[in-house]
Order: sequence, then C-alpha cells, then structure tokens
Amino acid sequence: MKSAIDRARWLMRSRDFALAIQTLNEKREVYEESFDYHYTLGLAFLYAGDTGSAAQSFDEARKIKINDANLLLAQAAIHLRRGNTERAVQYYLDILDFDPQNQDAKRALEFVRAHGDYEEICRWVDDGRIELYYPRLGFNPKKVRALAIALCVGIAAGILAVRFWPKNFSNSSRADLSSLVLGAGDASNARDVKKAYNKALEYFDQKRDNAARRELNRVLNSDASTGLKKKAVLLAKYFEAPGFDNLKDNFSYEEVAADAGLYIDCYVDWSGRLSNLQKDEKSLSFDLLVGYEDLKNLKGVVRVYFDFLPNPDLDPEKPVRVLGKVSVEEKNIVLKGRSVYQSVKEF
Repeated sequence: MKSAIDRARWLMRSRDFALAIQTLNEKREVYEESFDYHYTLGLAFLYAGDTGSAAQSFDEARKIKINDANLLLAQAAIHLRRGNTERAVQYYLDILDFDPQNQDAKRALEFVRAHGDYEEICRWVDDGRIELYYPRLGFNPKKVRALAIALCVGIAAGILAVRFWPKNFSNSSRADLSSLVLGAGDASNARDVKKAYNKALEYFDQKRDNAARRELNRVLNSDASTGLKKKAVLLAKYFEAPGFDNLKDNFSYEEVAADAGLYIDCYVDWSGRLSNLQKDEKSLSFDLLVGYEDLKNLKGVVRVYFDFLPNPDLDPEKPVRVLGKVSVEEKNIVLKGRSVYQSVKEF
C-alpha cells in the first residue's frame, strides 16, 4: 500500500492538487518531522496557487533540511511569482553554490535576465508559464496512458494497413515516430560587504550589469567569506556584454583612474584620439588619448586591444569612441576593445 506522500505525488502528477493537499493534511500528525512531507505539501500548495500556505510548508521543511536544491527552487519560485526577482536570484545562487551544475537554477537565472520585469512576470503567472520554473512533478500518468493508448492504436492500424495494402505499392519510406517516444551561511560578512552584494543583485535585476560588476568587485576585493565570493563569481557569469546603445552605467576615466581595481571587467565608453596604431591580420591595438577629441583636454592615455579587426579602418586624424572592458597591466589601465565608432565628420 502506498504511503500518503506517494499517493499525493501521484495525484500531483495527475494535476489533482486539491486532493493531494487533502491526502497530506489527513496525515499531518504522522509526518510532522518529515522533510518529504512538508516539501510535498508545499509543492502542492504552490501548484494550486496558494503561495502563502506553500511558503509556510517550505519553511517547515527548511528547518529539517537546509540545502535541498528542489526546496530552494520552490522557495525561489514563490518570490518569482511575486515579482521579487532580487530575492529569487539569491536562492538560485545559493543552489549553484553547493550544486554548480544545477540546470534548473541556471535556466531560472536566464529567465530573470530575459523576462525579469514585473509586468512580464505577471503575464507568465497569469497564463501558467511560470510553472516552467517550479520543481518538476514528473510525467502526468493520465497523459502517459492516453499517449500509450494512441500509440497502440496507431501500431495496430499500421499492422492492418500493411497486411491489406496493395502488394505493388512501394513502402520504402516509413513515418518518423521519434516525436512519440516517451521521454545562508554569510552572517560573518561585514555589513558594507553584504550591502554591496545585495546592491549587485538589485542592479542585476534592473539589467544594469555594469553597475552590478562594480559592486561585486567591492565584494571580491574585500575580506568577505569564501562562500560569498563564490556567489559573486557565479552571479558575474550571467552578465551580458553591452553595446554603445545599451550601456546603462558608464564610468568616467577619472573614476576608473582613482580606483582601477574597483572597475576591473566593467565596460566603459570613452572618446578621444588615436596614437601608436598597430595592426595585423587578426588584431588591432592603439593608444587612446582620452578626452582629447577636441585637441584641448587630455585626461589620460589608455592602451586598447582588439582581438579582431574592427570595420571600417580607423583614421588616426579623426576622433574615435571606444567601448571596452577595463583591465590593469603593470598598474596601467588598459581596455579590451568590444566596439569602436568613428564618425565621418568631427564630433
């Protein structure tokens, strides 16, 4: 005889969440100290749309087992439904901290990146697509049964068709049936460090990766715990390289020069003049005379490297804009070039 938890899971796969909840509630006294019980009940509430009860059940499960990937995914899903993407991202990073290859957490972070604004999430909640980022229930036995019946009927019909098909009809090609095959331990960190990390999450939520990168550098350059630094590195992997048109936070040469370590791997959009242009078949480098586009105000000289050849060719006699990633070599600021723009006229 199946346990109440097993029966509830079967009912949930059959999408009968109300009966699953009833089945589990009837056995609450028996399973009061069971992680599986509280997690399964919370998941049933989550799929039923009762996030308040789901959160209570997940909290009870968390008291029994802290680091469970499915539990953290479920708790993140509650925050995702509510539009609190910053908190959801924190849970996904917690998962990747102890399970770096967790594909569900990675997919969810990509979703936040692409559809993280509140209005878009509301639409996903409304039409049910948000369930794609819930812990999985497994195959719906009703659908599996229906598909199996349909497949059996199809095979039987095929056998009959072959048996009674005209002998001279070519059957050299067969139908493709492949589509039917069933297939928080950061309390020791200083307040300022945690503030910088939370600020990075906030910027990430706002698709301001450049600003988030600067805050993560504050964490990485501090005496933060190893765990927090690992989370910072994980978050940075989801940043996207900007273009001239969508760089939301640009940093001036003066800001970077004052504390270059704070801006490592940040992108900047600087203008000036070219000097010492060097080019081969696969790369290009030059000195950017920052701020010198008007031939009056030289702020500094920065070496720029491109590991590809920008198009068209650059004219050293005209001003130029460079979008590049900040780095430091022998205490000098350098840029790894991403884009370069040069107007046909002076600017």
